[in-house]
Amino acid sequence: MTDYFLMGHEGKKVSFRLPAGWQVLRNAVIKVEKTEKPLEQLVREAIASPLGTPPLADLVKGKGSVAIIVDDLTRPTPRKALLACLLDFLHDLGIGNDQVDVLIGVGTHRPLSRAEIEDTFGGKLCREVRFTNHDCRASDLVSVGTLKFGGELLLNPIAVKADVRIAIGSLLPHLHNGFGGGAKLVLPGIAGWDTIRRHHVALTIAHGVTLGNLKGNPFHDDITEAGRLGKLDFIINVVYDADEDVKAIVAGDFEKAFAFGARLCEKELGVRFDRAADVTIASAFPYTEGPQVMKPLCPATMVTKKGGVVIIFAPHIRGGRFPASLLDVFSGAHSRANRDTRGLVFDFLSRGELLIPDATMDFNSALNTVLLFLSRVKVLLVSKDADEQQAAQLGFAYAGSLDDAIAAVSRSLPDATVNILPLGGLVLPLVAEEMKFTY
Repeated sequence: MTDYFLMGHEGKKVSFRLPAGWQVLRNAVIKVEKTEKPLEQLVREAIASPLGTPPLADLVKGKGSVAIIVDDLTRPTPRKALLACLLDFLHDLGIGNDQVDVLIGVGTHRPLSRAEIEDTFGGKLCREVRFTNHDCRASDLVSVGTLKFGGELLLNPIAVKADVRIAIGSLLPHLHNGFGGGAKLVLPGIAGWDTIRRHHVALTIAHGVTLGNLKGNPFHDDITEAGRLGKLDFIINVVYDADEDVKAIVAGDFEKAFAFGARLCEKELGVRFDRAADVTIASAFPYTEGPQVMKPLCPATMVTKKGGVVIIFAPHIRGGRFPASLLDVFSGAHSRANRDTRGLVFDFLSRGELLIPDATMDFNSALNTVLLFLSRVKVLLVSKDADEQQAAQLGFAYAGSLDDAIAAVSRSLPDATVNILPLGGLVLPLVAEEMKFTY
């Protein structure tokens, strides 16, 4: 029998075998080729040779202030190294630290504490440069125009009033925007709550809004327009390999550099699938946070037949269990849905309402999406840090081990077709046209 593997906690491979009657359609093992260049060299080279913009020296020449927007801790961005390299570059161009504001684009997330900021960027940088958390509910947000779906675009005044705006972030597959990075540091990063709410509610389940897709994606199009209205001048985005190590840095115009980076990301993490399977087995790697453990449901559902089974392998959950607040939210949603999770989501979105008004926007979007996935597939969670009760609150079945999960599914599907995602949290499925679905 053939041994297969999933990536487990801290990158340790966990092997398993399949029943004799199961046929593997695709085992999405991603070959990794490391870059030989150190991070600082990649950053310097990218800034020195930007895509689609004049050199940064031309952009900042004669300018008095620079706003640097950075993402929060929900991304793997090497913020300290990138910011230090950028500041050195600006210093060489005559821009002093007193002319720079670093704006943490938290969107609707919680602000970073001072200790978290110092731990992320280092005490020296924090003493020399101003750091500010964005507040999406602040009263002094500035209107810069109107979006097709998001309505009035309100942005942080620090960015609006700056002479130059630069965004630093990570370019990874994104459930709704196709890819993260780019102008997402503007919307939702430094936008107002109502703008973010209108945009997300209107477009979360719109046609074309899916992982890895930029063409005909209105969610992405509205964010791109936000970048234009917000006058985002320059981006520095990180592209990763399948080990979540830095593979490349793209810099320059927020549309052209972003599009180039998305192609690099697809090359690194993309795997072609020709057929949907009865069963998909996916690792949650690299995610361990309770809500993020469910991210692999998206690529797994994309390559699973309607009515099929997704086995999610999450050996470690930070804190040793799913947060009680998360479980309560999902349990309440399932009670309201009365087995019609799709109907519940469509009902709320059609009225322009949020399922959880007090939660962050991305939490609401994630909840909506998981509920929609559950209307298509059955989910079986494998984790030593969860149990049957926690899984049931999420709407999942439960098994204590991969072997137990596979055995349970094989009793009802003895001759199943299978897709395997060893890196379920990173893989980008490139699916055949007939596999694409709408909610």
